[in-house]
Amino acid sequence: MPEGVPAYILVVRIATILGMAFSIAIGLLLLIGGFVLPSLVAFALFVPSIATMVYAEKRAALAQTNARQRPS
Repeated sequence: MPEGVPAYILVVRIATILGMAFSIAIGLLLLIGGFVLPSLVAFALFVPSIATMVYAEKRAALAQTNARQRPS
């Protein structure tokens, strides 16, 4: 893990990537099975996962920037 990156970022990355993978996989399986509307719902569940990761990454970057600017 790079120096200065909080440990919770690793947990968030793993959880969101799993969420994205499951939503796409389930959506594709439902689409192959002919269930169009449930597959669209599964594909839509990709968005909260990516949004969570973007939010956590931006928050960690902001915290690192603030920590560097504080005088010691």
